[in-house]
Amino acid sequence: WTDHMSNLQPDTLPRKAHADKTAGPAPKIVNIGHGLGGDEYDPDYFSAFDENGVDTAHQVILLIGDSMLDGLGSRFVDYAAENGDEFHAVIWYGSNTMHWATTRDLEYHIQRVHPTFIIMSLGYNDLGYYNLEKRAEWIDVILRKFGKIPFVWIGPLPRRGLRDRRIVDIIHQKVGDKRFYDSSNTICARIDGTHPTLSSAAKWVDSIAQWMSTPGLTAHPIRMDYPSRNVNFHADEKHNMKYHGRK
Repeated sequence: WTDHMSNLQPDTLPRKAHADKTAGPAPKIVNIGHGLGGDEYDPDYFSAFDENGVDTAHQVILLIGDSMLDGLGSRFVDYAAENGDEFHAVIWYGSNTMHWATTRDLEYHIQRVHPTFIIMSLGYNDLGYYNLEKRAEWIDVILRKFGKIPFVWIGPLPRRGLRDRRIVDIIHQKVGDKRFYDSSNTICARIDGTHPTLSSAAKWVDSIAQWMSTPGLTAHPIRMDYPSRNVNFHADEKHNMKYHGRK
């Protein structure tokens, strides 16, 4: 599974999580955007900025990444419901930058839902590896796949026993200050030493959402009004660690 001589193991499924490929109802498909954000794609065409510079248009949000999405998605879906946005999530347990860069899953889901905004949470399973130059290349590939679609990248939480967080600095440098949320100093209660509890994940998302909606802090601020209710979270797809991706 791993691509390096390290004995590190990827994160496991959190308790009570089930790695099925399709969970919940079939995702709603809408005709928004133009695939991979090529030359014909103008993200501002689907934007409606208010006087403060916040994009208040209806968003089609795609949340993608590793098992941290179990907690993150459970709160981000509340924000989507509150703000009238369409929400999709794809969880690939144990995934790292290699998996999303070297498979067609990211392209597939961009073409499938035509997101107007992408939230990626990735990097926890890259911590501790030493082939940093290669991982930097994989990050570049992922960013090229995003094209012109507005996005934010949520950096990984601290990993117990690992002080080497150079990969976080690399992601930060590649993505830029206004598209990277640094979770290095985020304190979360953990279910199993790795995955945050739902209440801690909710607080984590609340901080991210405040940052995402603040002009001047992010490259493309969107409306993220605080949720008045909780809704059920169902990922479009969940893949376990035996999954090898779309080729």
